[in-house]
Amino acid sequence: MTHYRATTGAKALVAGLALALAGAAGSVQDARADGETRIGMQPWPGVTVKSQVALQILNRIGYPARIKELSPQFVYQGMKTDDVDVTLGAWMPAHKSMVQPLVEAGAAQRYAINLDGAIQGLAVPTYVCESGIETVEDLVANGEQFDRTIYAIGAGAAMTEAFQNAVKNDYKGLGDWTVTPSSVSGMLAQVERKTRNDEPVVFHGWKPHWMAVKFDLCFLEDGPDSKIAALGTDVWTITATGWAEANPQAAKFLKQFKVEPAVQSRWIYDYSYDDTAADKVAANWLAGAPEQLSAWLDGVEAADGTPALEKLKASFTN
Repeated sequence: MTHYRATTGAKALVAGLALALAGAAGSVQDARADGETRIGMQPWPGVTVKSQVALQILNRIGYPARIKELSPQFVYQGMKTDDVDVTLGAWMPAHKSMVQPLVEAGAAQRYAINLDGAIQGLAVPTYVCESGIETVEDLVANGEQFDRTIYAIGAGAAMTEAFQNAVKNDYKGLGDWTVTPSSVSGMLAQVERKTRNDEPVVFHGWKPHWMAVKFDLCFLEDGPDSKIAALGTDVWTITATGWAEANPQAAKFLKQFKVEPAVQSRWIYDYSYDDTAADKVAANWLAGAPEQLSAWLDGVEAADGTPALEKLKASFTN
């Protein structure tokens, strides 16, 4: 089991006050400090900005943290090897095969859901749903409107393969349809072209993502065992065993750190679509003093014993 030393209040306070908001991420990347929380970050847009938001809050209230960008399997492996303390990017049930062995071995715990309401599957513009096409059955019955074509992301992606299997198995009459794989940008370029003229189009949609900001989307419904439509998921915060007990105030913040899909979609839009650096997206959002901060920091103490919310707000004027 991993053993932790708690950060002393004075040391954490000095570190927290020394960090500028947008520069907080970069200045603590180089060396491991005693008590520093290491956030394992999968290189996905939503997790990237979300990790930056958590990082900047922790540093601002006096609890030093840094980000380690790793592929998913190495994020979880890092909890076994004492290289990662926390990750905010555990998509369930997709990551269950990586997370559950850690939980069963006592190396990690599912600590909190930080995002619910995520969804993926067959998507259409809202004007298509409003025309009466709301389910997979409706889609098949009106296939000629869509040229019987599903636009998808790259070949080999799990959802692309699910679409291809649905066609191969003639799922609900999709046997004469075609799946057209592309890059995410290539797929969404087709969506943009179609929506510009209010034409029907069906594609692999998901949110949170910038597509949910740029386009008015509707996700098609299907049965409870569907593999291609209305697939809900939760994103979990996973912590290494022992970290929460050694860092009770930082842990309380992360227990309450829950992001709405619409907020994360906006972060992804600013980061991926507008090409703004992740630390700047996080800093800009925090500087707007959203009401969400009150819920996240409710009852949390900063490293110097003052209310964390007051500490965070005061830091904007220092």
